[in-house]
Amino acid sequence: MGPIPVASLISSQAPATKCVGLLRLLHAADCFPRGGLYSGYYAVAAAMRYERLWVEIMKTYSGIAVPPLDIAFAWFVHRQDPASYHADLVEKGVSVVHLTASKAFAFGSRPSDRTTWKSVADKHPAWPPPAPGSTHGSFMVKTTAFAAKVAADMSRFSQLLRSWLRPHFLDITFLNRAQERYVRFLELHADHPGLTLVPTADIALVWHTHLGLSGDYAAACGEIFGRQVEPWRPEYLHMGDPAQLAAAYGETARLYMQKYGEPYDDPDTAWLSDAVPYPLATAANPLAYTLRLFDDNPQLNQQQAAIASTCAAAGIPVPQPGAPVLRSGAHALYSAWLAARRAEQAYDDLTCNRCCWTSSDRVYANTLKDVTASLVSIAYFLELPDIDTHPYLLGISLQAGRWKPGSSTAPPPGAGGPSPAAIVGFSASDPENYLSGRESRSLKGLTPVLEAAMSPAAAQGVAQAHTSDSPLWHILESKGMAARAGGYCTSAWTTSISRSVGTMQHVYQQRHRRHEGCYVYGSSDYYTFTTLYMSGVAYNDYYYYGGPAPLPDREEWAKDHNSLGIVLWPSVAR
Repeated sequence: MGPIPVASLISSQAPATKCVGLLRLLHAADCFPRGGLYSGYYAVAAAMRYERLWVEIMKTYSGIAVPPLDIAFAWFVHRQDPASYHADLVEKGVSVVHLTASKAFAFGSRPSDRTTWKSVADKHPAWPPPAPGSTHGSFMVKTTAFAAKVAADMSRFSQLLRSWLRPHFLDITFLNRAQERYVRFLELHADHPGLTLVPTADIALVWHTHLGLSGDYAAACGEIFGRQVEPWRPEYLHMGDPAQLAAAYGETARLYMQKYGEPYDDPDTAWLSDAVPYPLATAANPLAYTLRLFDDNPQLNQQQAAIASTCAAAGIPVPQPGAPVLRSGAHALYSAWLAARRAEQAYDDLTCNRCCWTSSDRVYANTLKDVTASLVSIAYFLELPDIDTHPYLLGISLQAGRWKPGSSTAPPPGAGGPSPAAIVGFSASDPENYLSGRESRSLKGLTPVLEAAMSPAAAQGVAQAHTSDSPLWHILESKGMAARAGGYCTSAWTTSISRSVGTMQHVYQQRHRRHEGCYVYGSSDYYTFTTLYMSGVAYNDYYYYGGPAPLPDREEWAKDHNSLGIVLWPSVAR
């Protein structure tokens, strides 16, 4: 066939800026705590909440409200099967099936959406989602039309982001070229409609972005493949046999070379092997001990039966305690960013903006305690990038000059899997170079630490810290501080379980922390609102919780908390 006449239309439908929106959503999903969002209880809960609550909102308030993170991810996954998505929603009585481009990858509970949410969900909380066994989760075991399939499909998206964590996937020139290659990929499908074509990593990013823009994608498929044909879905995600997938990829590469006379992939565009971990998801990460805070459930013993029954009802495997959790590695990048950000804030406070006591062991220790409080709070749905305006997510943005063709790390001839000295496909500088603007400052100084851990002989020790570097990396390299940090993490985790996450914050935080994620509307299944040591958390929601939550008795509260060395009375945002 000749050149596709709608190539310019596709260019306007799936621009690089929309790819950034998808990446932000996937980063946030990768950070979801308590076993993650790709499988298990919270995958089922997200799909159920999407079908039973959000689809109802779509019937009346389409295009007005923005969904919470878990529902936004379930909605995105559903749109990746365009024909089923359209049929399912029409069957449910939704008249406006396709969302606007501005809302395609938006997420996060906002005050402006509260009335809309309550009109459908009543007292069911928008965020965080109900915990296993919660009275708000009673509909989790009821029969659904498509939620179980959506929940099962979520795991298919657990590893895509890992290849996209390389900084050049945010380069404007690279993404523009990826868009051109995506048009060619569509041409190949038009030539070979009966074959399962497998995209390269760059083409896949544009394709899944375009699929997320469901109305534009359906229109483009109608123009290219004919309106009598269902929109093309990414069949490669459903190929469970690795050998079959590899063969289909090889055939796609052959057809591409035959048609365009160019290699299909290179180190910049190829998928990374499953054996290649993200640098911060390895032992090279000085904060590797914190990654379990995303995976472990502090209430697992009480919730295991409810988790098992919910998963069984949806027909998906029940996660086994201690089993690896599906993640791409973005959670490790976020953990490093959050820890460094909190360390800088605490350290500057404790040293009068680095004017005094800058090398004090006590300052170092208190800085690490403050960092620990934020990281442990993640397990309680606090301190998360759970709204698309979160500063960490805004740091994921387009930049020029990140991509130098052929600069990606490639395996040497005859090399096997990755070695401790060099992780094939990633550079030690990739995490530090991923974020843009002011948010990149928190990761400054991380590269030499990773280089020293990944290749001790070559690094010859960590380079001298610069004044612009985050103090966290220098503190962790100081004698005995890494061990202390691990100890603080263990003890803070124990305190959060035995007492509460609010108590833990009062014990370990050095300052009143400003909350940067979704607004907190009263208590939840995970925390008591009045005990949180945070500001900027909105207000108590009388509608949900039957009136303002009373402050604890001052004498009883003080007696309990003074035993832990706390002298502060909780402040409450009204």
